Parts: sequence; structure tokens; C-alpha cells
Amino acid sequence: TTPTTPTTPSQPAATKVSWRMQMPFPAGFLFYESGNLLADYINEMSGGRITVTNNPSGSIVDGLKEMRAVHEGVLDLTMTGSHYHTSEIGMTGDLYNLYPAGLNPQEFFVWYYEGGGAALHQEMYDLKDLNVTAFLGAFTSAELFGWFANPVTSMADFQGMKFRTAGIWGEMLNEAGAAVVTMPGGEIYESMQRGVIDAFEFSTPGVDWSAGFHELGAYVHGPGIHAPQSAFEVLINSDKWNALPPDLQAIVLHACDAATIRSLAMVDYADMLGLQNLKDYGTKFVYLPEEVQKAIVVIANNKYDELAAADPFFAEVLTSQRDFAESYRAFKSFAQPDPDIMTYAG
Repeated sequence: TTPTTPTTPSQPAATKVSWRMQMPFPAGFLFYESGNLLADYINEMSGGRITVTNNPSGSIVDGLKEMRAVHEGVLDLTMTGSHYHTSEIGMTGDLYNLYPAGLNPQEFFVWYYEGGGAALHQEMYDLKDLNVTAFLGAFTSAELFGWFANPVTSMADFQGMKFRTAGIWGEMLNEAGAAVVTMPGGEIYESMQRGVIDAFEFSTPGVDWSAGFHELGAYVHGPGIHAPQSAFEVLINSDKWNALPPDLQAIVLHACDAATIRSLAMVDYADMLGLQNLKDYGTKFVYLPEEVQKAIVVIANNKYDELAAADPFFAEVLTSQRDFAESYRAFKSFAQPDPDIMTYAG
């Protein structure tokens, strides 16, 4: 007799999906590269079973409309900032990105992953019945406080100042007496040059250097107490997410984790070089007086208390962050050496 060859049940074809991604930034922008990093990680880690194509602002949908497009399934995912869509998710979105006197990068990072921040992040969208699954995807340290025609020496200097900014920080500055002006980033240079505005804030040292703001002859101010960190979220259409098998879901999740860590290193390094470039150029540096920084902390927390009184979920997230910060700072202040002491003068 002729031996027979054992047969095995046929295996289902491996899942292969193509995802379209759009970010609210132009190609070549430093933060856009964080999105490219995530796309590359997903493509590589999935062995080609998921192909993510990143697209700049306006390529598929209007810029800053990415979250709504993901919800509706026009986009499969985005990497964006929650502060861009507070009109849909509420002011809690500001507690996840660029909020004055908030958690610093390491504090936010630990709170998000270990202190309950990730679960609250998803709840923020679920409460509004938005069809998105939320993760963290990129991270930066503090922005520059801003560029000013004249140095800021006290809070009184903000009176009548035509200051380009937006969001919750803009509301706080208005209450402090400034005349806040909102305009696209591409209009800042000429507006400052022509005196249409007296001051502006834009981004981190590396980004501001690449934008050429040092050529304006303005005073650059630090620290970025109005934006101690910037966390960029990854929002995936929940139908597309739920359609993935568990192994691909795990790959996407851990690709987001990896991109978050690597993007912080990438942007921090660019900002380190950017600050040195500003110094080498001869830019005029001003460090905000301590009394100004403390006044901003008071203004910010008064605003948060006001918002918390009107919004139970905002209050829940704010309390979570404040409680975490109190414990974390007590640990760090005792265990972590002072960097000034650790600096070797040679």
C-alpha cells in the first residue's frame, strides 16, 4: 500500500488591514515625525499585517477635524491633542495636553500609566458616546513660555498685551488683562514683525528655532509654566480596533507605548539642540520672575476649581492628578538628587 500524507486543517488567512492616519500638523514638522514613528512601529511590529499610512493636516479631512473623522470612520486613526476638540469632549481634554501649571512630563507619564490616567482617558470619550479607542502616542517636555517685544517683569506687564495664544491658557491671560489673539502658526512671524501682536507662544525650542522666530529680535522667555508637558493621543476608530485579533491589538498597544517613549527622547534631543542654537545666535533670554510664575499657578488653579465645580468628570480627573502629584512629588523630593548639585563643574 502507498502511505498517505497526513493532512492538517486549513489555516485562516492572516489578517491584513490598511489604515489611513492624519495628523493636525504639516509634513516635516517635528511633531509630525512622531506620527511617522508610530506608523513605522506598527508596520514593522505587525510584520506587514497592518499598514498605517500617515498623512499631514488637510490631506483627507480639514485640519483639527481628525477626532470627528475617526469617530465617523473617515479616518482609521489619528495622533492629535485632546485640547483641539474640547468643544466635543469638554474642558477635561485640556487636562491631557498643554495645561498651565499642570503635571510635568515624568509626573504625567507615571500618572497616565500607573495612576489611573489611561482609564480616565478612555472614559472621557465614552462619556460623549464617541466611537474612538484612546491611547498615548507621543510626548514632549515643556514649551518655551513665549516671545515678547519687551521683557516680562510682573503680571502688570500683561495688561493690554496683544498676545497670540489659544485655549484655556488664552482664557487665563484674558482674565489677567491681556488682549488674546488667535491665529494660525504660519501667520505669527509676519504679525510679530509688523507689530500686529506684542507677544506669542508657539512650541518647544527645537520647533521655534526651525520657525525662525529668533530672527525677530524678540525676548524669549522661560520656563514654559503654561505648558509643562504636551501629550499627544492616538485615537483609533473603535470598530476598526475591535475587528483586530488579540495579537494585533497587543502589537498596536505596545507600538503606542514604544512611540511615546521614543518620541520624548527624539523631541527632547531636538529641543536641547534648538535651545543651544538660540543661544549661539545671540537671542535675548529672560527667565520669568518667581512671583510671576507663582501668580500663574494661582490663576490656573482658580480656573480649574471653577471648572471642577461645574463638571463632575473634570473634577474627578483634576483630583486624581492633584492627589497623585502630592504623593509623587514627596517621593521625588526626598529620593531624587538635586540636578544643580549633581552638575560637575570640573
